[in-house]
Amino acid sequence: MTTAWDALNEDFAPHKIGNRTDSTAMLAWYLRNVERLDDEYISDYICDGNGDKGIDALVVNDSESEITIYQAKRMDSPSKTQGDKDLKHFVGAAQYFASEETVRGLLESKPRDELRRLLLRNDVQSKVAQGYRVKRLVYVTNSLLDSSGDGYVDAMVTQEPSLDVWDQTRLAAVAERVRREGMRPERVTLRATTAPIIDDLGGKAKLAVALIPAKELLNLPGIADMTLFSRNVRLSAGNTRINRELAETVDNAAEHDIFPAAHNGITMLTLGLAARGRTIKLNSVSVVNGCQSMLALHKAEKSLSDSLKLLVKIVELPSAGSNLSDTITYRANNQNAVNMRDQRSTDTTQLDLKRQVTKTFSGTFAYVIKTGELTTNLEVLDNTLAAQLIVAVLRQRPWAAVRKVRLFDEDYHEVFKQDITAYSLRFLFLLNAAVEAARDDLKGELRSSFASVKFTLASLTTDLLRLSAHGIGLINDPARWIPGREDAVRDKLISLTREVVTHLNAYVDDQQKLAGEQGLDFDAKTVFKSQQGVSPLQTRVTMLGRWMGDRDEEYLFNIAPV
Repeated sequence: MTTAWDALNEDFAPHKIGNRTDSTAMLAWYLRNVERLDDEYISDYICDGNGDKGIDALVVNDSESEITIYQAKRMDSPSKTQGDKDLKHFVGAAQYFASEETVRGLLESKPRDELRRLLLRNDVQSKVAQGYRVKRLVYVTNSLLDSSGDGYVDAMVTQEPSLDVWDQTRLAAVAERVRREGMRPERVTLRATTAPIIDDLGGKAKLAVALIPAKELLNLPGIADMTLFSRNVRLSAGNTRINRELAETVDNAAEHDIFPAAHNGITMLTLGLAARGRTIKLNSVSVVNGCQSMLALHKAEKSLSDSLKLLVKIVELPSAGSNLSDTITYRANNQNAVNMRDQRSTDTTQLDLKRQVTKTFSGTFAYVIKTGELTTNLEVLDNTLAAQLIVAVLRQRPWAAVRKVRLFDEDYHEVFKQDITAYSLRFLFLLNAAVEAARDDLKGELRSSFASVKFTLASLTTDLLRLSAHGIGLINDPARWIPGREDAVRDKLISLTREVVTHLNAYVDDQQKLAGEQGLDFDAKTVFKSQQGVSPLQTRVTMLGRWMGDRDEEYLFNIAPV
């Protein structure tokens, strides 16, 4: 039988990439699956290692002027438990961020390079001077808390900054949610304020709509360990402005009567629904929309009154494996404000490119411009990635490719100019595949920061292409090579990309050595995010490419078009 310990180790394993330690891999898993941070930036938040002053990761929230500090401790045996000693030391780390002077002192204490770079990357000293403060301390461990650990966590409940400890029990609950979506199996009884409205949804499901007191909803199982929200998009959004305003409303008894009129309500799924009078009986239950509200109510349980009610929609599914479950869960969790990328999905440029790709590569390759498109058995290029590759490769600005929001807003018409065709998109797809294939050849720290490197790598590969006439032709008019010479183009792109990786690894080694000799710093995680950082590498790769091409004409791209 697989234990929680073994199962978690399996979950953490894919996150041990590059030069990450076992603890860093666990922390990366936590940031991805619990905090729901963007995969592309997780490595930029982490600084695990000796000399890190108890700080394994740090996230700065500019919209809230808040700093969150993380520490991870991964035990090597399931018999080991987590006491209070490490927790007390970790709480002390908040003092490093009490003022501009304390941050300066931390930097001057010669912490590990990873920590120093993390602080400099986020401009922490300046931001603390502006009033940013540590609001949350998160401790992650794969062991169980012992009695002293439990006692210390309880004693810290009312303290600031807050201490949030994620031990094996809490991690295992999340891991189970991530691995297999499911409902709480219990039979639940709820009492509404009036008899619910019942509707048959075309024979596919049954819907009940009712006003239910908040106190009744808090009797639902799985709120504390969050298993009630196994199908929800996020576990907790943290101390956001919206959540703070919700908490203020709950604390204000004068607003309880109007709460259901101003709140969007809760959506629940069940496998069995029976109503009689004001009594609603459910067989299994899951909340698929309203997690933040339920957690806010749970946290403010002592402030709840009988007049605080919520509008609740309960959907009875025809079976546990019904596809309707996925439809309701998806749509209930995707009713947020429309972003610029979504708005562009009906733009004539995007529609034109999609139709070009469908006509040219029907049945093999698809260009996706909106979420939810069916692309079964097709090679796919998403238009967000396409925009980033266009900027990095065809506009020759790899440092700007990470600014995804701009690409569909103020930079949109510069990105998707008339020169972008179905063949351009196919060329970019092949180039991206070559970059992905060369990922494992990167140095450890570059591999773990791949999101910061990949667009520079793609751009440098096209710098080598531009050293030959055929290479320039491929970039400017890929229809002459694709699809007629596609296999040969694919192989050559992989070969050139791996050559670039060799140069890139050597360049980083040289720069780190030089910086060390001069008492300076070279942060490979940030160098590829600016023109100033990328330009010297472009010069080096181009110079070496010319030198190699003069000695071996097969080194460059010399595949003739059809």
